[in-house]
Amino acid sequence: MPDRVGFVSGAGRGIGAAVALRLADGGAAVVVNDRDPQAAAATVAAVEAAGGTALAATGDVSRTDEAARCVAVAQREFGRLDYAYNNAAVPGVIAPTADYPAATFWRVMQVNLGGVLGCLQAEVQSMRETGGGSIVNAVSAAVAGGVAGSAAYAASKHAVVGLTKSAALDHAADDVRVNAVAPGLVDTGFVRDIDQARFADAHPVGRRARTEEIAAAVCWLLTDSASFVTGTVLAVDGGLTAQVAGL
Repeated sequence: MPDRVGFVSGAGRGIGAAVALRLADGGAAVVVNDRDPQAAAATVAAVEAAGGTALAATGDVSRTDEAARCVAVAQREFGRLDYAYNNAAVPGVIAPTADYPAATFWRVMQVNLGGVLGCLQAEVQSMRETGGGSIVNAVSAAVAGGVAGSAAYAASKHAVVGLTKSAALDHAADDVRVNAVAPGLVDTGFVRDIDQARFADAHPVGRRARTEEIAAAVCWLLTDSASFVTGTVLAVDGGLTAQVAGL
């Protein structure tokens, strides 16, 4: 990835941080986005400590203007944008659909879907200027069905799949590839409080994913190793969604 530039939203921790580190390890300069300035700075420091190049772009990408401003850091500081991983998300609350708080539902949609749209629009505009690029959106194993108690999260990720496939078709002629990665449960703070034994057993491999395993899949899709892959949702879930319920 030498001479390439990447942008990662929600990169202050977890999978986003792991993707930023892997991109930098491959030689790309990385723009690290997070709402939390300290979290973004920590990822930048980790990249630099490993010998890479990174800059922080603090902002709430669920706001279209802030998404555009953060993505623009890549073009302004490095002259181009080649790779983007749209990872920022919130889980919402656990509640039955009929009782789900409307304000929380729409906040989840604003972050998980609106944030991806705002970033993706700015990313495509930038990539067009330099001959193309590759975008990966974060979804979830939830897109294989529904998730009891998590209507907002599941709906937001299903919507991102539709956005991903539509954008892939719309921008193939711009030489911009758009894909998504759908992890199962990953060992991050996002799900660490969930009953570990119960959900580890749900994966045929018998454990949660490590962040670096998801990052490896994301970075494969971003690079030219996947040059003929677009409009695809790649499940990286230890066989979770390969199962037939009850068998």
